[in-house]
Amino acid sequence: MPEEEPKSHNVFLYILLISCAVVIATSFYFFYFKKDYNFIVETACDNTKETCFYRDCSIDGECPPNNLSYYNQYTIKARDFSACVNEDCTSAIQSGAVQGEKTECTEEDITNEVCVAPEPEEEIVIPVVEEVKVNKKK
Repeated sequence: MPEEEPKSHNVFLYILLISCAVVIATSFYFFYFKKDYNFIVETACDNTKETCFYRDCSIDGECPPNNLSYYNQYTIKARDFSACVNEDCTSAIQSGAVQGEKTECTEEDITNEVCVAPEPEEEIVIPVVEEVKVNKKK
């Protein structure tokens, strides 16, 4: 019977497996424990009072489940997202429980109809008529 030669270990394979394990562990730490990433959330917006982002919800597939045509965008930290109730961060941002950075519309966004600015209110001037009293002598 021929003698079996000792199997040589493939060092490259071990280095590759250890590297993959390190990458998976690091990613798990940053995304699960540290939550070192951001969410972009949308809140309702009144387009008569402030500049809002706009999308046409009459087209099928254009709107997300929140069905907001006019909305504000905020960037919040993932670790703060748990303070949002039912994935709606409107009250949490307004109360200050969550620090969100508002994404502002630019003039280019307004020109491209991505944002809608409120119409300026016209001043209504009502003329004031003064009564003049005339003294009549008898």
